[in-house]
Amino acid sequence: MSLPMTSWLFALRRNYLPLLAVIALTVAPAAPAAAHSKLSASTPANGARLTSTPSALAFTFDQTLQPVPGWDAVLVTGPDGNRHPARSVRIAGRTLHATCDRLGTAGVYTISYRVISGDGHPIAGHITITLDRPDSGPRAASAMALPTDGVPAWLWFAELAVVLFLVRGFRRWRSDLAAPPEAVVRDQR
Repeated sequence: MSLPMTSWLFALRRNYLPLLAVIALTVAPAAPAAAHSKLSASTPANGARLTSTPSALAFTFDQTLQPVPGWDAVLVTGPDGNRHPARSVRIAGRTLHATCDRLGTAGVYTISYRVISGDGHPIAGHITITLDRPDSGPRAASAMALPTDGVPAWLWFAELAVVLFLVRGFRRWRSDLAAPPEAVVRDQR
């Protein structure tokens, strides 16, 4: 049994056009951005030659960063391939801050970073520094609190998708209850 053309168009308009409009409005703002956030400065500077382990690491970007605990990371890789995770990683505005323990052997170190920009795009990169002589003796790093504010943008989109799914399901369930049984529809023709 097929639906009359007007019923089919009505069902399409009622059920799918609002969904398509929401999808279009959700996808439209996600068009490619003109410019994503980029690293504008770092402490220590890229290519710096140091005589001891830096007491603090700072990466400053040209746009505000989103704090996402568990995602923001700084990793120091030594000339021997050993990895030294940075501690006390936190974001303050446009700057990613971290501290690292004593590095040890002399050589070239790569400091990698990973953050989320204000527009929601992940940013990853690295700088290199050279430690001219072995660093000896332990050094205590100052503790920094992790930020607790900010909700990632993807969480808002996920909540919106769940709400739209529930609304559409409720409307469909309600229309199924209001529809007459097939036997009644056949008798009315």
